[in-house]
Formats: sequence, structure tokens, C-alpha cells
Amino acid sequence: MKLYNSNLSPYATRVRMQLYMKGLKAEIVNVPQGGSHTAEYAKMNPMEKIPTLDDNGFYLPESSAIGEYIEDTHPTPSLRPADAKERAKMRVMFNIADQYILNALFELFDHINPAKRDAKVVDEQLTELRKGLAALEHYIVPGKYALGSQASLADCALVPDLFYVNAIGPAFGETNLMGPKVKAYWAAVQADPGVAKTVGEMATALAEYMKQNPA
Repeated sequence: MKLYNSNLSPYATRVRMQLYMKGLKAEIVNVPQGGSHTAEYAKMNPMEKIPTLDDNGFYLPESSAIGEYIEDTHPTPSLRPADAKERAKMRVMFNIADQYILNALFELFDHINPAKRDAKVVDEQLTELRKGLAALEHYIVPGKYALGSQASLADCALVPDLFYVNAIGPAFGETNLMGPKVKAYWAAVQADPGVAKTVGEMATALAEYMKQNPA
């Protein structure tokens, strides 16, 4: 397997984390020279987005589809609970991360520079981010992982999001966006070696990006 990747991308990061947690060998490479908007890359992924999984010539875009495919083709150790209710809760938290938290973070990231900031947009997106984090607070289970004691695809989606909540929240004067259960989860989940590796990669990538794009 080969993963076309960016360590700054939360979507690619969730796939890398899944590979690490499952102990799967994969070649992790940057997109071809010129980025994702090239004819070469578009042949693999017509949406021209990151990531793309290449499994011996089978090209698969979209991180959620990639995650399910990896679980289907490499079922052990599983990152999907066997119990239907637990699996449903996993998917709810995955969707909260994917649609409610991450969408607001993307909007806020575009306004991280105070000189280019639209206060109205920032206020709206902070409100949306708080709603998403409040929903996560409701569903998350106390323990090392989002579902308690079992790692799942929910963790793969949540870890990159919460990294960015911590990383960019202070730029908007927000240092306490997480509720107590989410905050405890964020501290606990980083004891997992795959999570720690992922967070380290993201931190390095973000530091390099900020160096090249100072506020």
C-alpha cells in the first residue's frame, strides 16, 4: 500500500494514525511535485484532494472510505467495535469530528492572521466549534479512547481535530474550548504510541507551515 499524504492534513493524518495503530506497513509519500492539482495526481484522484490510497493500482480517495477499506481488507486488530450500538456511537463521533468540529476549524484557520481576520466569521465559527465540542462532550466515554477502552476509527478522526483545537484556539483567545470529558480524553489518548507519533508529525508540520506563513 502507498498513501499520498500531507502531515498537515487532518484527513491524511487520520489514515496515517489508523495504519500506525493497526501496525500496517505502508509507503507514505508526499503528493507528486506540483501538488494535488496536477494531471498526474488527478488520474489517481479526480477530486484532487489529499489523501489517496494506492493499493497495488487500486486508487481510493476520501479518508472515510479509505478507513473503511483498510478495516475491510485488514480486519485485525479491528478499529470497529463488534457491538452494533458501539459501532453506531463510533460513527456518530466520527461524524461530529468530520462535519461539525473540522469544518469550523478550517474556517478559523483561514483567519488566524489578525491582519486578515473577519470578526463576524470568527465569531460564527467559534460558535459552531463550541457546539461541535459540546456534542462530543455528550457522547465521549471516559477512558483512554473515545469509546472507553477500545481504540476505534472515532479516535482517528478526533485526534487531528483536537490537535488543531489546541493549536489554533489560543490565536483567537480561546484556551479552554474542550469540556472536562474531552480534555481528559485528549490527555489520555496520547499515551497510545500511534497517537503520540501522529501528534508529533502534525506538530512538526504545523511549526514548519507557521514558519513559512508567519501571522
